[in-house]
Order: sequence, then C-alpha cells, then structure tokens
Amino acid sequence: MKDRLTPLTIPSRKGRLAIVTGASSGIGKATARALGLAGADVVLAVRNLEKGTAVAEELRAEHPEGTHTVARLDAADLDSVQAFAAEYAARRVDILVLNAGIGGTRRRELSPQGHDLVMSTNYFGHFALTAHLLDALRRASRARVVMLGSLVASRGRIRPDNLDLTRRWSSGRAYANSKLAMVMFARELQRRSTAEEWGLNAHAAHPGWAATGLFPANAAVGAGQFLGGAAGVMQSSGDGAQPIVFCAASRQAAAGGYYGPIGMFGTAGPVGRATLPRQARSTRDLDALWQATQELIGVAFPTGS
Repeated sequence: MKDRLTPLTIPSRKGRLAIVTGASSGIGKATARALGLAGADVVLAVRNLEKGTAVAEELRAEHPEGTHTVARLDAADLDSVQAFAAEYAARRVDILVLNAGIGGTRRRELSPQGHDLVMSTNYFGHFALTAHLLDALRRASRARVVMLGSLVASRGRIRPDNLDLTRRWSSGRAYANSKLAMVMFARELQRRSTAEEWGLNAHAAHPGWAATGLFPANAAVGAGQFLGGAAGVMQSSGDGAQPIVFCAASRQAAAGGYYGPIGMFGTAGPVGRATLPRQARSTRDLDALWQATQELIGVAFPTGS
C-alpha cells in the first residue's frame, strides 16, 4: 500500500540514539526508517534477529546515511527485557519508541513469567523496559518516550486487581486493555517525570487503521465492525507511523499528549490530537495502574530521585 500523506518534516536527529521495539515490520519498521532518515542511530529491538537483520539491511540499502543496528528483545519476556536494557543502561538513550505488540490470541496464553501474553507483550514488558532504562533516558536532553495506543483503547477498562485478566478474559478485552494501559502509562510517566524532575517527554500515539499485519483476518473483520465501515479507508504503515514519528521527533509534540490521525473517525489522515480515553484522564486511575503494575511484575521506578 502506497503512502498518501506528505512526509513529516522533523529536525535532524543526528547523534541521537533511538530504540524502536518491534521494528521488524509495520509501524515499527516505518518509524525506524523515518528516524534513520533524520540521522538518528536506530536500534531495531526485535524478537526475531534474522528478520530484524534483513530489515536493517534493507533500510541501509535504501539510505546508506542511516545507522540501523539490531538487538534481540522479546517484550513479553521480562528476563529478555532486563537483558536488553543492561546493554544500553550505561549509554544515553534519546528516543524510546515502545511499539512491539500482538493483536490477540485465540485463547489465553501466558508469558514466560506467567502473565497474560497480550498484556505482557504490549504493556508489561514496555513498562519494565522504561524503568530499566530510566537512567539512560535521563542522560539525554528531554528524552522522548513514545507509547503505542490504539483506536480501541477507548474500549478498554483497567481494573488494578485484574490487570492480568485472570477473570473475564477475551482476546479483544486483552488487546483493548493493553492499549489503554499504554496511553495511561504515557500520561502517568509524564506526570511523575515532572514531579521527580526526570526530564522526560512522554507521549502516546496511535496509527489509526493502518496496514501492519498485526491482526489475523478474523480480528481485522472485528475491528472493521467496530469502526462502523470506516475501516475500509486503510492507510499504509508509513502513513500510520506519522503520529509516532511526530511524537518521537517533532518540536510541536506536547509532553503528555496523545496523537493520531484526524481524518475519517481517526482511522487515517494527518497528525493531530487524539481523544483521550476516559480512564486516561483520571489521576487516581493513572496512579492505581502504575502501582498495580509495579507490584504485579516486580519492577519499580525510583522515587524521590
């Protein structure tokens, strides 16, 4: 599918280190391409090293001036997350794009640590990665952390005592909750960064209805029904990546903001402000999610630093 939008104009990111999780396809690959074009040193953090290496070689062939390296990261596995973070903990990380994700599973599957696989891949692993890389992010000047939301985040309902969905599990609920959690994580990370003087700019963004290959055919049909037929106006992964790239690099992206396409019910079009899900507006709910996540996965951010 061809790009329809005019490419974003973003400032040079030369000399900046950018980590993009799930960068071997779709939105992650398009984001890695755009940041590389802007001069960033891009790390493709991927589960499949062979696939990631092929993508890095493709991007380097397209634009030899871009720097793309590959490192293994399975966002669903907290041990893999910790091992990956250890490789970059002593460095300066300027941009962290938390994109890796799965659309759903036919039945409830578990991560290596026994958590729901969808929640682990889309949210828990990214929460842990950000915590482990906090010092590396603080070494940068206003590091950007970008969380991937979704149009269906508004359908999620976070219950701190059931984050793992051990009760009332469904594939759709797990996905919607994981994306709502990511939007809420961005909001709370920004609030705590301001209070603790971490110096981060946290953002959330969603790609609208983009051709990413994330969902199997049956899930795509369900999403089409949810979007009331507007899902027929699908955009390319390159166009879908624009809100993410905007948050990662544009000076116009407001800290704590939520961005996405502004045309056709938010499914496609140029970048603008997206409507925050109700729970993402509640300071009490944001704090409750943060505390429950730390307790559940055993990874905590520092306090009073």
